[in-house]
Amino acid sequence: MFAKWSSVRILLTTALLSVALFSMGQSERKLAKEFVAQASKISVSVTPPPFIYKYNLKTGILDSISYHNKREKDSILWVHSDFVQNIVDSVFIQHYMKGYVSELKKYGLHVIKNGALFNNAYSVSVAQIELEEQYYLFSDTAYYDNDVYVHHQFLNALDVSSWFSLHGPLLSGKSGKVLFAENLLTDNIDGHFDIDPSSGEIKYLYRLDSLTVKNIYSYAQNLGRTYAGYTFDYLLNTFLNKNLPASRRTDRYWRYDPYRKRFFFAIDDKFVPLQNNR
Repeated sequence: MFAKWSSVRILLTTALLSVALFSMGQSERKLAKEFVAQASKISVSVTPPPFIYKYNLKTGILDSISYHNKREKDSILWVHSDFVQNIVDSVFIQHYMKGYVSELKKYGLHVIKNGALFNNAYSVSVAQIELEEQYYLFSDTAYYDNDVYVHHQFLNALDVSSWFSLHGPLLSGKSGKVLFAENLLTDNIDGHFDIDPSSGEIKYLYRLDSLTVKNIYSYAQNLGRTYAGYTFDYLLNTFLNKNLPASRRTDRYWRYDPYRKRFFFAIDDKFVPLQNNR
């Protein structure tokens, strides 16, 4: 009898918890819709970075070339880089900011260029962009009968790290908020294991679309668009945090799609807030 009542109590508790979470989620959705509806009244001042930090981390060349100090080492790595020495800062930044500004407008925000400041406007500065040329180890696996076949291949890669500095009405503290995001661009490989009909040998067949400076610039524009979405979502979730008591706020991080006019939840596709040192 006791076990029966315990089961009923658990079911009732679970049901009540589900109702409470649904109610909390509805409150968040209602406020999220309010934020989206007033987006056209929000002004955002945008400032690009003055330059880009660029590094070549493909250090294998140093095995055959001697150097005497860090300056010589950096010079050798720079000369033997495939991408970073050929990426023009101003061109990369232009593509990056074009994507960022145009996508902010898709969310309905009023964008102010060149860092102009207005009362009650948000200020977004792309404080720093860092490019690191490196290798990425690609792996693919297949199973034939009881055997496991693995293919490993090093791909050219460019790691792009971005730091954003945000100030504005919803953001507490004079130093604002510093947000971080990172993405990796690599050669595009399309491959699969296959059996050679003549020998019966298992081979890995693939097609490689090599990374180039041209598609790095295109990638920069798409990256700017992605981070514009992250910026809007960060402001949206800050708005929810400010206008809902902690007891009514779930741990969901809300995202908004301005094309389909719908909300969804983020997992890793969002900014990482950093601790300000000031």
